[in-house]
Amino acid sequence: MEERSLELKKAGLAIPKVLEQNRLLLPYHLYQAKRDWKQIAGEQIAKYSYILDFKDKQVIIAVMNPVYMNYLFMYKNKIIEEINSYIGHRAIADVRFVKKGKKPVRTVYETLEGEVEDVFPKETISQVRLDDATVAHIRRETAHLPEGLREKVVQLRFAQAKRKKAYELEGFAACPRCGRWMAPGEKECLFCRSEARQALKRQIRSHLDDMPWLSWEALAAYLQVPVTAGDVEQAYNEVRRNLIYTYIEKVYYEYDTAADDFTLAMLITRRVPGEIPPKFIENLVAKYRRKDDHVSSPEP
Repeated sequence: MEERSLELKKAGLAIPKVLEQNRLLLPYHLYQAKRDWKQIAGEQIAKYSYILDFKDKQVIIAVMNPVYMNYLFMYKNKIIEEINSYIGHRAIADVRFVKKGKKPVRTVYETLEGEVEDVFPKETISQVRLDDATVAHIRRETAHLPEGLREKVVQLRFAQAKRKKAYELEGFAACPRCGRWMAPGEKECLFCRSEARQALKRQIRSHLDDMPWLSWEALAAYLQVPVTAGDVEQAYNEVRRNLIYTYIEKVYYEYDTAADDFTLAMLITRRVPGEIPPKFIENLVAKYRRKDDHVSSPEP
């Protein structure tokens, strides 16, 4: 029979030993590193990035600001060193950067239809009173329903009418495209603006897939927009930058093709195919190819 010790110890000293015995110590340390990324990387870097996941001996870092992608890429060895130092041994041998948007935020309010909205009028539903005409109208429209169901539908319609009135009292209006509520001063709701921007990016991506050398001025002519259209130019820069990062990642992890290398050269230089010598492409690819010294040697 196993002898149990009656000696009392602090829980903080006992937990690591228990985790180690159950092979959970490393996952626990990785969780801590993910949680304490700001402490590991510093406030400035953590402001625009976070640890997304760990896979084998690789840490995947999400970068929210594309400007920091190249900056962090140059400090791969330092990041590996800092994470391993925090964990206590060489658990990480490589870093992979991926572009991600903002960290998800907690839902502020959910409407009756299940739509998530960040802004809700100060005039809450419970404070709104419906006029007699609205009440009578809802009663008439639901009069044909079975008695057991009728009152439930009536109460739902009352809540919807109160919600609509609350928005109108605060100056909200329905989006002309989809009918969702818009904050005062908006011409289209956030969803429709986002959808339109994504459609624009897909259009730009299609042009760059066919002609990677296109400059902003040349693309503006294809899109038939003025070169002063700042929002469209910003979308072009984002799409082009993301394409460049995609091809650099292929080169770095050595699953690129000759066509990929050629496309990367055209995207970066904005030169047409006949203007790019093969030696330039070779040197460009060598610049972004993973070097042996970029990866820390794992412990034997």
